[in-house]
Amino acid sequence: MKNTPDPAQGELFVCDIANWPVKDDIASMEVPIFSLAKQKDTKTREYRRGAKVVRVIPSSVGAATVFDKDLLLYIASQIVEARNQEQAVSRTVQIESIDFLVGTERGDGRASFERIVDMLRRLRGTTIETNIETGGVRQTEGFSLIDTYKILSEHKRVEAAYDAETKKTVRREVSRVLRFSVTISEWLYNGLMNYEVLTLDRGYFRLSKSIERRLYEIARKHCGDQPLWKVNIDLLGEKIGTTQKRFQLRDELRQAIAADRLPEYHIALDPNKSPDDVVFYTRNAAKLSRELIRLGNFEWFQSLERYDRTKRKGEAKPAIVDV
Repeated sequence: MKNTPDPAQGELFVCDIANWPVKDDIASMEVPIFSLAKQKDTKTREYRRGAKVVRVIPSSVGAATVFDKDLLLYIASQIVEARNQEQAVSRTVQIESIDFLVGTERGDGRASFERIVDMLRRLRGTTIETNIETGGVRQTEGFSLIDTYKILSEHKRVEAAYDAETKKTVRREVSRVLRFSVTISEWLYNGLMNYEVLTLDRGYFRLSKSIERRLYEIARKHCGDQPLWKVNIDLLGEKIGTTQKRFQLRDELRQAIAADRLPEYHIALDPNKSPDDVVFYTRNAAKLSRELIRLGNFEWFQSLERYDRTKRKGEAKPAIVDV
């Protein structure tokens, strides 16, 4: 299906590209716009770093989460790939639910279709106030992550459910969204039009923990193709968007180190620093080895808390660096 050529007139762009690299906008990778909570989060959050300020104000349905962001990643990826193919694009897009669900590895079960409405409500209801520029434009007024959404095709059914507040069984209508349209914010669209994006590994969609998704985004933004990058644990906590105390964040990081699920990167802790430094380093052992030899940091690297040192005693430890 051909897309009409003038996005300025608000024509519909149909997200129907089969093979698309995952693209993430750099602005939202840098700051913690999306909630880490899996339960409803209605707390207003503020992030400040230098002259940059971001305030996130949820609606009564709760803040948009890192898992809701999958929809924006899908839209961004489709728009950027369409531009690469010299197709016309628009802020308003049409999406087949099955394409979105399969493309972001969310599964195609009934519940996945039904959750789309809640995702749209949170994305529409979350207000962002920021002075961060996208595409050379500074937008300081409040805006939503998506301006509008419209369900184009759905299947409705009535089901019985227990209401915890009234302690009664109630009947409610549930919508299974089959096709919908979304108008994304100018803030996001400006960034996409200026290719202010980075490519993510598809393994991102298989990360089931909110903090692991943020850790990967931060690593991709700051470490990138470097062999390693280190950051103070308190600053990392700000970038993640967590309100946990340092010892709690350290425990979560140790769990992430042991699980070792991040695509492209390992994580380590430097306990010699006070407070700790968190180290992200490439999974490319040869590239890492060359960098450690160049810097003369091999002994330092061996002192880190790494995933191969979290194994139970008696287990074989995989070689991380071949020098």
